Amino acid sequence: MASKIQPYGQYPRYPVNASSSSNEKISDNYTRRLSEINLVPSSPKSKTFPWPTIFWIGLGILIFLALVSAIVIPIVVLSNKSDTVITTTISTICPTTSITTTVTASSLPAQCSSYTTITDDTRSPDNLVLSTCDDTILSTTPIWVRFTGSGGTLLASCPIDEGRCGADAPGWYSGIYPSLAGAVTSGYVCFNYNSDLCYWTISTLVTNCNGFYVYYLYAPPACTLRYCTI
Repeated sequence: MASKIQPYGQYPRYPVNASSSSNEKISDNYTRRLSEINLVPSSPKSKTFPWPTIFWIGLGILIFLALVSAIVIPIVVLSNKSDTVITTTISTICPTTSITTTVTASSLPAQCSSYTTITDDTRSPDNLVLSTCDDTILSTTPIWVRFTGSGGTLLASCPIDEGRCGADAPGWYSGIYPSLAGAVTSGYVCFNYNSDLCYWTISTLVTNCNGFYVYYLYAPPACTLRYCTI
C-alpha cells in the first residue's frame, strides 16, 4: 500500500534549543552577538628545527668554499707570475710620482756601464746652504751621470722650492721615466727661480739600466743652478 505524502507545511516542526557557556538560551532568530560565544583556539603545534640537516648543509658550504680557494687562488698567482719580468716600485718625496722599473733579460746600452757617478748629499732638498756649482763637473758637452748616496739616486721629479739642494734655482726632471730595462726616454730639466717653475730648461735623456737610471746632463746655464736629487 503506497504511503501518502503530506504537503511540506504539514510536517511537524521540532524546536532546537541552544545554550551559551552560561546556559543562557539562544533564541531561534539568533540575535545574540557572536562575541558572547566562547571560541577556544586549538593549541599550536610546537616547531622543531631540523638541526642535523642544517649542520650537514653548513658543512657542505664550508667544504665547497675550501675547494674553491684551493683551486682558484693558485691559478691567479700562476697567471700573474712571469719568469723574465720583475716589477719594483721606487718611492720619491714628490707625491705625484711613482716610478716603476720592469726588469727584462734584454741587453743594456753602453751608458749603463760607462757613466760618471755623483755622490753628493748637498743635492738633497733638505739642504738649504749654497754649495759647489755644477759647472765644475759638467760642461756644455753632455755626459751620462748616475746619482748615488743618501742625498738621492734620482733627479727630483717635481718642483723643488727655491733655495734648496744647495742652489738658488734647484733643477727637477719634467718628463717620463722609461719602464723597460735598456729603454731611453727624453724630457727636460726645469730650474725653479723667481716664482717660475721652469725659468730655465735643459733637454735631457734618461736610460733605465736594470734597477737604476742614468741621465744625459749638460752644465746648467748659471752657477747658482744645480740638479736636485731625491
